[in-house]
Amino acid sequence: MPDFRPLAAQCQHALLEQCLPFWLKYACDGLGGGYFEYLAADGSTLEANKTVARQAEQVWAFAWLYTTLDAQPDWLDHALHGADFLAEHAHDSQLACYTTLDRLGNPIALMQQPLTHDPLTTARVAAAYAQMHLATGHDEWARLAKQTFQTLLVPYQTHRHTRLVAPPTQPQPLKPLSQPVAVLRALLDSQHLFTPADWKEATEPLLDELLTDFLDRRHDQFREFVGPGGAFSNTPEGRRLHTNLSVQAAAVVLETGAKLGNRKLVQQATNWVLALCERTWPTAPARPNRLAGPPVLVQGLPHYTDSKGQPMPFAEAGQRHAATHALALAMLANGYRHTRHSNVPDWLERLCQYTFQHFPATEPSYPWHPILPPTDPFVATPSTGCYGLIRGLAETRHYLTLCQQPEPHVPPRRSLA
Repeated sequence: MPDFRPLAAQCQHALLEQCLPFWLKYACDGLGGGYFEYLAADGSTLEANKTVARQAEQVWAFAWLYTTLDAQPDWLDHALHGADFLAEHAHDSQLACYTTLDRLGNPIALMQQPLTHDPLTTARVAAAYAQMHLATGHDEWARLAKQTFQTLLVPYQTHRHTRLVAPPTQPQPLKPLSQPVAVLRALLDSQHLFTPADWKEATEPLLDELLTDFLDRRHDQFREFVGPGGAFSNTPEGRRLHTNLSVQAAAVVLETGAKLGNRKLVQQATNWVLALCERTWPTAPARPNRLAGPPVLVQGLPHYTDSKGQPMPFAEAGQRHAATHALALAMLANGYRHTRHSNVPDWLERLCQYTFQHFPATEPSYPWHPILPPTDPFVATPSTGCYGLIRGLAETRHYLTLCQQPEPHVPPRRSLA
């Protein structure tokens, strides 16, 4: 068996020494409550609106670390700071979650974004409350989590069966992969709040949606957007493969399969991420093009790829995200833990080498670069919070540690002859 202890130690050092101190020191908004979402590398902040999903993700991350890694009081205090802000400001009178708040917690309606009832936002908030319940043992957090789930599951399951079809002269509506992934992730993170029967009843339709509507079984890849009934949309958005979301989708399928005892699904999910790495990791230098600006990085997992190999009109397609690589490490580590797939160690080594070579900052007091090449002076924005990086590094360490433990001995089956 490969020795994963150096990689596990590397993840732990990056998490505890390079990432968490920055967020603990600079993220909390002492005046408005919750967390600042724009942070520069030196800790300076930009006052701005607060995305409820990003606030909830940070609550979840620090409460989860407190519960699973080490009961550091500072971690719990950090999580409580955001959870109190959410409990006070993130809901309307019916406990539906607002999507965006101003700095002081007042709801804001933005164009092309619902004021409430965004499934991804509600899922993140419910999971944050559930994790606070695990961290504190206080029933109030469990009550809030259950009530938030009630505002999420019934409307979501109702609306997902409603096939909206636009007139032929208008673009057909597309359904995003991000929503079922977020809801299923919330259910996995909050399983302790449900009876086994209720959890299975809520989980199975989401798993079916991922495998039926979003999974392209011919190519073993998840589409980021699909048309009514899972139809393929031959548009830039419909052809687009979102690497981070694909990794997250495979991860929740693997974890659900493991909890349901479906070893075939666990094996398939591991294979999907291996295929994603093989498909998207560049194997040759990019062609220089003076008109297109500097060449994109020639290694690493790109943010977007086109499923049919066509040019992409998205400026961020060639970016490399730290969270994507950390989550891919965690997914493959968990896959190896369950399957012992022979191709996983090579990809863990390649991902690890690229990740720890490129994303850590050269300044010891600065956090990791969230995106390469850097696009702005901020190391934290509403699209690049701390959630994916913290979760990826912590889970990679955890799963690799479990991989080093000896497998339980199973006595050979006795012949009936």
